Amino acid sequence: MHPYKLTNLIKYHLSKRIKKKAKKEFKIKKEAFINYIKNKQIKDKWFLNNFEVFNYFLPKDENKKFSYLEIGSYEGLSALNVLTFYKNIDAKLVDIWDVPHFNSKPISPDFSIVEKNFDFNLKEFKNFEKIKKDSLVAMRNFIKEKIKFDYIYIDGSHNGEDVISDAVESFKILKKDGIIIFDDAMHPHNDSIKYQVYDGLYYFLRMFKEEIKILYFQNILVLQKI
Repeated sequence: MHPYKLTNLIKYHLSKRIKKKAKKEFKIKKEAFINYIKNKQIKDKWFLNNFEVFNYFLPKDENKKFSYLEIGSYEGLSALNVLTFYKNIDAKLVDIWDVPHFNSKPISPDFSIVEKNFDFNLKEFKNFEKIKKDSLVAMRNFIKEKIKFDYIYIDGSHNGEDVISDAVESFKILKKDGIIIFDDAMHPHNDSIKYQVYDGLYYFLRMFKEEIKILYFQNILVLQKI
């Protein structure tokens, strides 16, 4: 067993209870969202696998104002979720939209189709900023501009080397008591990748163990800055 999971085995099993609770709590909301996106241009719906748990950790008050950063927006499905349910959100959505999403073979022969889908899917919303930049460049700009976030969702590169970089830089711009959610935090993605997502997260957790609280530990990892 990888030490990433071994050292957090209790959190892993406790998180099963949260998952069960979240599935029950957000069942109707998920059904409504699935019906809503039928008119959107979405080929890949991986985000729906984590819909309930993701929303479980967002504000209970849908009128709440909060800042949200997303690293790796792809076709905009996860962004649609927060923009649809939180009208007062201030969202910044970062992606480069010009390389394979998982550092493997291209998902689409023309990756620009993914960006076109993103633009189409979010065209009705005004409360977000699309940032077409490398994640590290974008986040270091936020540091220079002293911009911080209440919530950060990381679903960009699935190379462990990139994951630890994204994790460290995002932690710098996360507000105290803020929450970071990492997608695909448990399972390997591609045999050609030397370091998996969980490799990067393992070292990040060790590095910042005194400054974070693990709220959820399964296929997605949810951390709070303390």
